[in-house]
Amino acid sequence: MNNKSALLFIYSLLFMLLLSTSVWAQDTLRPSATSVKNKQDSFWRRVNVGGNIGFTFGSVTGIVISPEANVRVVNYLYLGLGFTYQYFFQKDYFYNQITKDYYDYSSSVYGGRIYARYYLRSIFKNFLGNLYPHVEYEYLFYTRPYRYDPYGDIIDPYFNHFSPGKTNIEVNSLFVGAGFSQPLAGRAYIDFMILFNLNDSYNSPYTNPIFRVGFGIGL
Repeated sequence: MNNKSALLFIYSLLFMLLLSTSVWAQDTLRPSATSVKNKQDSFWRRVNVGGNIGFTFGSVTGIVISPEANVRVVNYLYLGLGFTYQYFFQKDYFYNQITKDYYDYSSSVYGGRIYARYYLRSIFKNFLGNLYPHVEYEYLFYTRPYRYDPYGDIIDPYFNHFSPGKTNIEVNSLFVGAGFSQPLAGRAYIDFMILFNLNDSYNSPYTNPIFRVGFGIGL
């Protein structure tokens, strides 16, 4: 993520923090331990659905669609499941040292993720209770149009060498970080997260730190 995107994320989070100081008392994001006693705590009442969608256009085109659902299992602990689709395109990404030609790079990435988060409402009784630590495992799969070859004639922007031949790539990522949920109207909310990939690698589509903005609603 570039510096402008990071600054936009930070400014948006600061705005939501300021806004939440005036609305935390009306928190309808998720039922508290007290309100649960006064409402029918059915399974579906504990479920939230949402996700995030992202677009980037220009010399690099990126599309991310990532729906998710989570359920409150006990107190303020939530377990979630999500699916991810990413499309990536970059013009003139590869360069052939022999023919002097540039090749575009495009790929579709598929995968899924599971996560756990715990809201700090047992510690903070104000808007700070909407903060949560977050841990997540994600599996991604995609196909690269060239295979890695230290003696290959095709190079990428990082001077890695490749030869013709498709390669199936599997990426296992472990994210840790924190987030903040800002209640909106009804049971809707918006999430801001900052995560770090503890298993970062060349094949990973992410760059640390990772910023996410998502939306959700309680059923």
